[in-house]
Amino acid sequence: MIEKNGIPAAMVTAMTSMAKVAGANRILASGLIPHTLGDPTKTPEDEFAWRQRQVHKALKAVATPIAEAQIFPDW
Repeated sequence: MIEKNGIPAAMVTAMTSMAKVAGANRILASGLIPHTLGDPTKTPEDEFAWRQRQVHKALKAVATPIAEAQIFPDW
């Protein structure tokens, strides 16, 4: 795992329970299974803005100190 080398990482997924079983430490709940970082029902502009918010949330999760695996809900 990348975190064992001292680099914090966040996993963005719709399947948070599987991410926890896989050993991810910072798990960001996001999107749907076929569209984790996208939403084909939105206009391209709205989808881009939504993706930007998701990336900012992931960066916030990476900057958050944790002691054990944590699931970050869709803030």
